[in-house]
Amino acid sequence: MMSKLRPGGLMRLQVQGGGTLAWSAPLWATLCGAVASGRLTLTLPAAIRLLLVLLLVEAGWGTMWNALATTDWAALLRRWRNWNAEDRLPLLPYVRPASPGERAIRWLGRALSWARTLLLPTAGRALGALISGAMLSLVVAAVLGTSHLLLTAAAIALMQIALLTARREVGTGWDSVLRIGLPWLAGHLAFGSPLLESLALAAAFTVTLAAVGSERQTLERTLWPAGQVAAMVLLLPRQPIAVPFLFLLLIPQLLMAAGNAPNRHWTRQAWPWLAAAMLLAAWVL
Repeated sequence: MMSKLRPGGLMRLQVQGGGTLAWSAPLWATLCGAVASGRLTLTLPAAIRLLLVLLLVEAGWGTMWNALATTDWAALLRRWRNWNAEDRLPLLPYVRPASPGERAIRWLGRALSWARTLLLPTAGRALGALISGAMLSLVVAAVLGTSHLLLTAAAIALMQIALLTARREVGTGWDSVLRIGLPWLAGHLAFGSPLLESLALAAAFTVTLAAVGSERQTLERTLWPAGQVAAMVLLLPRQPIAVPFLFLLLIPQLLMAAGNAPNRHWTRQAWPWLAAAMLLAAWVL
């Protein structure tokens, strides 16, 4: 999963691992985090709470991340620095020429001209999605509690860091953190206090998907099993009986990765096996 700039300045979120992996991975990670808490029950309140977390992760964080990662905000800001056109705004009474008040009004007219001419036509839909996603995230997080409000703030901060550190593309590592690691943690916190073991599993499976869609195919095929092996090592002292089953789930994935070298969508076929491994690891934790 990787965002690349188009020649015209906009990015497109390029999910080379397959569309199913892109939309289902955050939701599945959230479910696994809830299972890992050990407090997910088959009751109506638990189901409602789980649905709220899924709404937060997909419609809230997911909408914001897609809006941020598919628009070249840096190019828009570069255009703003050299923007000279301005909308003529009426001066307030008693505002003298060259005074701070006049400069503020002229700056506002310049900003309105930039927004009307460039920002809204280029990134209006992304801006609307970003605002709606942020509002939805804050409302749902407030219903879920303080921990999810803090987690939402952390997600927004990570999104900004990802964009600030990106050059021509948003790295797949950031995408994995925001689509696997944080959703897993959100699912866990919805039902229980954070556990070091659950955080470690979230980190392991984040590593698994950290290079999906990367141009470096060797890195993709290395990190995919490496994260799952790390999960096995973490579970070995706690639930050793689960490790052989996780290894059996890993074997078909290794065969797919080795036998589909020219196929850039091998992760699509391997995803169901990985999803089963994630759920098994969360269940036995």
